Amino acid sequence: MSNSVFKNKFFVFRIAVFFSLVFSASFAQPSSEESNFTSTLNYGLSLPQGILSQRSVVLYEYAFTQTELQQVQKYFQQAGIDAVGYFDVDYVLSGADPSRIYSNYFSKRVIKYLILLQKIDGLYQIIFTEYNGTKTFADKEHVSWKQSNASLAELLRTVYRFAVSSEKKANFLISDLPETGISLNFFLGKRDEKFSMDIRTSKVAIPRFGNEADDEQLKKLLEEIYPMKYDLVDPTLKESELDAKGYRFVLRFVHTRGDVARDILGYDISQTASSLSTNYFENNEPKIKTIRSKKMIYKFYFKNNEYGNIFLGSKWDADETWQDALKNHILSLKQELRILN
Repeated sequence: MSNSVFKNKFFVFRIAVFFSLVFSASFAQPSSEESNFTSTLNYGLSLPQGILSQRSVVLYEYAFTQTELQQVQKYFQQAGIDAVGYFDVDYVLSGADPSRIYSNYFSKRVIKYLILLQKIDGLYQIIFTEYNGTKTFADKEHVSWKQSNASLAELLRTVYRFAVSSEKKANFLISDLPETGISLNFFLGKRDEKFSMDIRTSKVAIPRFGNEADDEQLKKLLEEIYPMKYDLVDPTLKESELDAKGYRFVLRFVHTRGDVARDILGYDISQTASSLSTNYFENNEPKIKTIRSKKMIYKFYFKNNEYGNIFLGSKWDADETWQDALKNHILSLKQELRILN
């Protein structure tokens, strides 16, 4: 084989690899939280009734570009679908505290429908479902509708045809552009990048996951590494209910992309790089490793049930599994507060 032929083939190979990586990045798989959410839906054959007369919000995957979102809004405007806000789905489904804030916001805005935009296995997918007015957002009691297509334009044309043929348009004052810059405050109390000394002597509420396998692992892990007073509690209990039961703190977490977790928890996102240094432990010795900021992680924190103050710890200790993230957080707590066990 001549040198020029080899160079040409190598060049073609590099180009193929490049476009393969670009395609993979553009069509990433949904997160586990997103998959769990869509698995609870009950799909039917038609759009939810009232989609052209009520308000909706769009939950989109971060792989969607601004140009694509503008294209979506253009078709929605033409059809009469009043999407009054666009939100990164990894924020909305990230945990108990953000879900409560988004739910309150949706209820105040009198949102009737949620529209989920996804990219799955080279396809664009859209899901319409009715907002149930709670922090779970949707359920099987309401009929949902989904469509997919390799072309976003074709997918949107399908939505348009179904919408205009199903009911009369009643929404007319619809924005030309998608409203993506809506900012919400996820915590009412103060935030502290250290641990509260009161955790040493206060009984902490630790919500169960709600499934037998994870709950058993949680129980075993806490028995091994958590020396203070705690109870495993019903995950649906509110902070006010936990406070009334005598729990001063609750252990919460977010499960989302690393950069999103830092934004939700109030870190300076201008300092968030493409990779994040995380504090972990090996044989009870602190170590440092890096995790890509776009990777899904768990980050735990303690929250005061009366005032809503959150305590994050002095080190970023997020990790890719909840088991590792919890271990990092508790061992960081013990190290910072000098708790011997």
